[in-house]
Amino acid sequence: MFSRLAKLMSGSSEPLPEIDFYRHRLAIYESELGEPEHSFTDSAERRIDIHAFGRDFVPVCEEGSDEGYVLLTNGMSEQRMPGVHGDAKPRAELMWYVREPTEEVCANLRWLANLPFIDTTWFGFGHRVALPCPPVAGTDFQTFLFLTPIIGPDKQIAEALEIACDPVEILTVNLISHQELGLIKSQGLDPFLDLLDENDYPPIFDPTRKSYV
Repeated sequence: MFSRLAKLMSGSSEPLPEIDFYRHRLAIYESELGEPEHSFTDSAERRIDIHAFGRDFVPVCEEGSDEGYVLLTNGMSEQRMPGVHGDAKPRAELMWYVREPTEEVCANLRWLANLPFIDTTWFGFGHRVALPCPPVAGTDFQTFLFLTPIIGPDKQIAEALEIACDPVEILTVNLISHQELGLIKSQGLDPFLDLLDENDYPPIFDPTRKSYV
């Protein structure tokens, strides 16, 4: 940033380099999560890589361990999502807490990150993507629900990330049952969020989780 400013102040006619948003995002991720254990690169024209950061999800003050991964997309926020309105953030990246960063999980995450630009839509807190069949083996759940992070370092990523003067929404990926979807449609999101609290909803995706409704 300072080198760009110096060139402007000096009146240099040399073209300024494009900002590398990919490295900018990754630097913010790493500032909170450390270096990724794995990075799954994308060869598509709209490049959306997936970084896997190892984490023990048991709080430091408690005994035991619950190891898994924080998966984060890198590239979805390169473009504004179409049709964003109101106070919603125009750009987003997706986060999914999983036991292992399997090929199946990564394929679903990348597909979701591309979907707004395919269907000319946008994702925000509480939005859902319903599918005709379960997207992951071992579960009967067919609907993705997007929430926002509640874990400290992940919230801080969301607060720090900005692309081209736009704030970027970090959305966590969750799979819910048909009955849970029905509750949200009939009563709104808050009663379902209360159910998550009452049932100690696990942060790491568990395909064998039973429906709370």
